[in-house]
Amino acid sequence: MICDLSIIILVKNGGERLKLLMESLEKQNFSGSFEIIAIDSGSEDESIQILEKYNTKIYEIKPEEFHHSRTRNFGAQKSSGEVLVYLTQDALPINNDLLEKLVKPLQNPEVAVSYGRQIANPDSSDVNTFFYLYFYPDERKVLGKQESNNPKKFYIDHIYVSDVCSAIKRDVWEKLRFTDDVSMSEDKDFALKVLKTGYKIVYEPEATVYHSHDYSLRSLFKRRFQDGSAFSNIALEGESGFFGRGLKFVTEEMKFLIRKKQFLGIPYAILYNFIHFLGFFMGKHEKYMPGFIYN
Repeated sequence: MICDLSIIILVKNGGERLKLLMESLEKQNFSGSFEIIAIDSGSEDESIQILEKYNTKIYEIKPEEFHHSRTRNFGAQKSSGEVLVYLTQDALPINNDLLEKLVKPLQNPEVAVSYGRQIANPDSSDVNTFFYLYFYPDERKVLGKQESNNPKKFYIDHIYVSDVCSAIKRDVWEKLRFTDDVSMSEDKDFALKVLKTGYKIVYEPEATVYHSHDYSLRSLFKRRFQDGSAFSNIALEGESGFFGRGLKFVTEEMKFLIRKKQFLGIPYAILYNFIHFLGFFMGKHEKYMPGFIYN
């Protein structure tokens, strides 16, 4: 049966956070109909049992079969909604109108995709809180074809283009799909294809979720290395201005910490940012790096 929305969630050991997400989806004030599609890649906790309580269509794959692009395409293939809503298992809607706010921009025939705003979890560190405040602003943005002219600049300037919380018109996904051989940053790659085709993309800050990760320095390096590697594979053209933007970010973060009188947090923030930028820079040049650095 065709429905208005298909909410697609990729799951592995979602735990209590997954339970909270499912409870929140049940309470959504959405005027249309929606189904929930979950792709589980080898959960060893109670994730399957949690999903079963909420009338979810569950598909199980082996852990080694998980792939950011291909698994999202698989979820779309199993769905019937006119709009595909992608949520990660740890993205928690802040209000009961998330779905309504997220899909509203798609009423415009020129808009193919919308992305919601991510806010750091309430118990997150100051470093993480600032990161999400900085890169997920509270003003609405409309992206057009001109933004796709410089892929490197697009990748750096529009971090909020993320399928942590996104909505895609089904007919657009059917034309473009997530690129099967893109293993990371599939959301940025898909967005560039959408813009190049002539559609518009909306960043809708009124559609908000709690979502953040408090990485250790080691896990931060590995994650940003992966991001840098994906950047080099997707954004082959144009200038990024990476270091200039990085300096601006660090300057604004220092001001943020000083305003909060978190003076003792400044040395850690400097170290955290150094690892962040080092991982991304080295990931951009992965082919020159020995494997032991990032394994």
